[in-house]
Amino acid sequence: MKIERNWQGSFLVLGLTGELDAETAPDFEAAADKLIEEGARFVVLDMSKLAFISSAGLRAVLVLGKGLRAVQGEVRFAALQKTVAEVFDIAGFSRLFGVFPDVGAALAKTGM
Repeated sequence: MKIERNWQGSFLVLGLTGELDAETAPDFEAAADKLIEEGARFVVLDMSKLAFISSAGLRAVLVLGKGLRAVQGEVRFAALQKTVAEVFDIAGFSRLFGVFPDVGAALAKTGM
């Protein structure tokens, strides 16, 4: 999996490419922990190029969400591919987190 970083105001947009599964989830979690340690508080995960997410991947994004909430931050998810969106819906993540049609919509949401 590839992760691209791009700051948009107070939000760090992380573009995920590939698959977030048992093989890549530990690296994602380590990167997420480091981002929080470095001061990131508001993160948008651009999942437009994420082809697959497993239960290990779900756990990794849950850990990121909990870590950000612990420091009064927030994670938002944008542009989920159909298969990833279905997994999010089945797992109940669509109710736990903000899910948006694209990065622009995720950045535009107010009420922080």
